[in-house]
Amino acid sequence: MLHFSKTPQPIVTFILQTLNTKLLTLKQLQQIHAQILSNTTLISTPLITTFLHSCHRSHNLNYASHFLYNLPQSCSKPSFWNPMIKASLNSNNPQNFFTCYNAMMRCNVNIFNAGFFASILKFGAKIGDTQFGEMFHCVVVKMGFDSDVVLETGLLDFYAKIGDLSCARKVFDEMSERDVVACNVMISVLGKHGFVEDARVLFDGMLEKDSYTWNSMVSCYFKVGDVESARFVFDRNPVKNEVSWNVLIDGYSKSGYFGNPDNLGDIVTLYSEMLVSNVSPSQSALSLIIQFCASFCAVQLGKALHCQILKWNFNHDVVLQTGLLDFYAKVDDLSSAKRVFDEMPQRDVVANNAMISALSKHGFVEDAQNLFNSMQEKNSVTFNSMITCYSKIGDIHSARFIFDSNPVKDVVSWNAMIDCYCKAGLLSYAEELFNGIGEVKNSVTWNTMITGFVQCKEFQRALQLFEHMQTERVKPTEVTMVSLLSACAHLGALEMGEWVRDYIKRNKLKIDVVLGNALIDMYCKCGSISHALDVFDKLRVKNIFCWNSIIIGLAMHGYGQEAINYFYKMIQEDINPDGVTFVGLLCACSHSGLISEGKMYFSQMQSVYGVEPGIEHYGCMVDLLGRSGQLKEALELITSMPLKPNAVVWGSLLRSCHIHKDTELGEQVTQRLLELDPRDGGNYVFLSNLYASLSRWKDVDRCRKLMAESGVHKVPGCSSIEVDNVVHEFVAGDSSHPQFSQINAYLVEIGKRLKDEGYEADTGSVFHDIDEEEKEGAVSYHSERIAVAFGLMSTPRVGKVIRVVKNLRTCNDCHTVMKLISKVYKREIVMRDRHRFHHFSNGVCSCKDFW
Repeated sequence: MLHFSKTPQPIVTFILQTLNTKLLTLKQLQQIHAQILSNTTLISTPLITTFLHSCHRSHNLNYASHFLYNLPQSCSKPSFWNPMIKASLNSNNPQNFFTCYNAMMRCNVNIFNAGFFASILKFGAKIGDTQFGEMFHCVVVKMGFDSDVVLETGLLDFYAKIGDLSCARKVFDEMSERDVVACNVMISVLGKHGFVEDARVLFDGMLEKDSYTWNSMVSCYFKVGDVESARFVFDRNPVKNEVSWNVLIDGYSKSGYFGNPDNLGDIVTLYSEMLVSNVSPSQSALSLIIQFCASFCAVQLGKALHCQILKWNFNHDVVLQTGLLDFYAKVDDLSSAKRVFDEMPQRDVVANNAMISALSKHGFVEDAQNLFNSMQEKNSVTFNSMITCYSKIGDIHSARFIFDSNPVKDVVSWNAMIDCYCKAGLLSYAEELFNGIGEVKNSVTWNTMITGFVQCKEFQRALQLFEHMQTERVKPTEVTMVSLLSACAHLGALEMGEWVRDYIKRNKLKIDVVLGNALIDMYCKCGSISHALDVFDKLRVKNIFCWNSIIIGLAMHGYGQEAINYFYKMIQEDINPDGVTFVGLLCACSHSGLISEGKMYFSQMQSVYGVEPGIEHYGCMVDLLGRSGQLKEALELITSMPLKPNAVVWGSLLRSCHIHKDTELGEQVTQRLLELDPRDGGNYVFLSNLYASLSRWKDVDRCRKLMAESGVHKVPGCSSIEVDNVVHEFVAGDSSHPQFSQINAYLVEIGKRLKDEGYEADTGSVFHDIDEEEKEGAVSYHSERIAVAFGLMSTPRVGKVIRVVKNLRTCNDCHTVMKLISKVYKREIVMRDRHRFHHFSNGVCSCKDFW
């Protein structure tokens, strides 16, 4: 309650002091208003102005309108309403404005001019109210202000900002005079709606252009993805300012230009030009360039930018400092990242999270944990970074403890923990979390679980989970496709792989080098080298991984000379070969019998291409020499190599001993292998096969006895075949398949037809000293034969290729049988064994019986 004096002058003084010094409630304002109305002699311009100002300060705009409306006519002035209208517009509340406007209209106050309506139209554009603006457009026309160029520009700007292009065009076309501001607004609205050609015509026709004109035209081109034209206009801008550079950098970022490492040179040039022009871009533009440097390890540009940030006095900007910290972490300069972090005057949670990630990446888990513990503020990213940190060093228990401690779990938290379990091979725990996450799952969750199955070689389960993903109507991404293609590649599931490629085309997913490489790898491993070459040739950008995939693919399929040709094409494209390239090249020579070429490339690795031969390259050379019968030279290479030979190298020589039936050397090699890996049953099997092929049954029995005593078991032969998008697996001698009785009958029929062609079983690889009929039965149930029989039975259509994947090297007899089946049944058979592909057609194999 306010207490007023009884004399007029002290009352006025009291009211003015109260209005100026206190933030009054509505009730107190009403008391003062009542006091003023009870004694009209108190009314003066200072009192009215002060009362209105007090209403504004206390957010009682409607009461201010009520106060003015109830003033005696003799005391009311139009000048009182101007600040009232302005305050109502600044409140961003249409109701406040209309209350004030309607009260003014009832008082017959006329304060209308172009500036008044321009302010109202600006407000209408700000709140995006179409009816509001259209109503005042009518008022403007009615009151005759529609020929004022400022107001016309205001109307044009209103329609532009609410997205009404037709009305904007109409206003622009009917303008009595078009200045540069109006033309700039029209260029912007045309660009916003994709009418870039119309914008360019207007731009070219302008006699006067300012920096806003040029910037608007550049922005127009970026909006339709025409980066080249945007840069063309930018380069010809004679009045570039800071905004010009910010528009260009922001446009490059949104168009994906910064996502291509090939543009590094152009960005360096752009940065140099920016320095010469003596402008400093905005913090947001600098942040985008730093992100580019971090993504593509542009070390020199990033460091130069850091120096300029210090010169431009942006070193107190926490966003830029965090960006620099991230840049140094990604280019493996942890000491600089730490220095940036230590020198930050203020560190927010984002900066702390970036530092935790940097420490995690470089293995400083304890430092990351100490920083985590010291943080006053933590968000979900903080906890997720620590989960990833522990995941990298395989500390699953600590990762789970952090996960359980997180009070603000989001979907990223769940995904990080699922990924942690998958990378540790603990799929059951990963599945438990995956199933427990509920509706929060996103595409990343599904991708993480699918990738986990692929990494743990559970390829069938990966495909099954993808089918579940489809039923849940979750949209797959490029990451999903890469994981699926990897699963298809390992299973040899070409039909499923083809479906994935069709899905990519239908949904217009971008085939970059990662997805393109996955497609190449899938086609190579599923036996369709022509499709792999088609994908490779259509890739716009090819990296070393793509070249390696196609060279290795050609090698696996026995196209040695073609692999060499692609190697030279790669060199011509200025792609430097790496160790993987030479593995593919040497395998190509080995599988195609190109002995002299293989020796030459091996000798050139270090001297010509700067690639130091590794253990895998020596293994390839031993395989190349051994296959060609140069066992002595192969042994000499092993004994003279600078690296200690491993089981793979000796194993290559043992296979060659088996091929060329060199028992003496085979026994020596086996002894070396057993010393290296006494648990590998394959070594015993190779030696036993060698003895069996020479009918040395006592030695075969000795091998079997050694296997039994050592607890070593032979890896069973397993073959898979895809029929109607379902992968069927068969193990030698296994009768568990639901259609086994039909398959068995079909095998008998195949045997009869092959015998009619003169086939006699090669039983040299059978372990047991049994009669020939039993041996024939043993080899006839090898897994690849069962798979092929199932394929013939299930896909009777002539011309349909039968594709089989086997986990072991196919034996001589099965190789002969596949050639005969391809001839008798007029079906092409593509078989991938442990080492290479065999394309059987019309009684001939692509390996030319050299495998």
